[in-house]
Amino acid sequence: MPKRLILPEVEELHRLFRYDSETGKLYWKISPSPRVKRGDEAGSLNPSGYRLLNIKNKSYKVHRVIYKMCHKVEPPAFIDHINEIKTDNRIENLREIDHGHNLRRSKKGSGVVNPHGKVKKYRAYPCFNGKDYYLGYFDTYEEARKKVVDFEKENEVRRD
Repeated sequence: MPKRLILPEVEELHRLFRYDSETGKLYWKISPSPRVKRGDEAGSLNPSGYRLLNIKNKSYKVHRVIYKMCHKVEPPAFIDHINEIKTDNRIENLREIDHGHNLRRSKKGSGVVNPHGKVKKYRAYPCFNGKDYYLGYFDTYEEARKKVVDFEKENEVRRD
């Protein structure tokens, strides 16, 4: 289980931010630094595609801040973006999921291994109930992914 930073208290988050529930965006109510002005959207994109922001020199994912502001409790270990758009932080698009479910919905859990070595093909190699299944090599990611999706449907593996 990944170690999570404990977020500031709900009252402090509401003092610092305004949440727009229609857009899922978070805005600063104060100017936390000379480069960030009151009313600016909070955070910036990290290489993984999530918005991150800093509070007192600690970095937090924006969707976790929003979850705590709306639910008034510390966010669970895993929060999923239902529509798989990492910047869509509308509260109705955020839900708690378990670790296995989170892996299946991630790119790493796609069941497709990138090409490497002499064979420059994509390998369909899903893991289901703790067992790996080799489904073959494919010229494109899409072909390999389709094979994995078909396998998951046949075996009733839930990804949503």
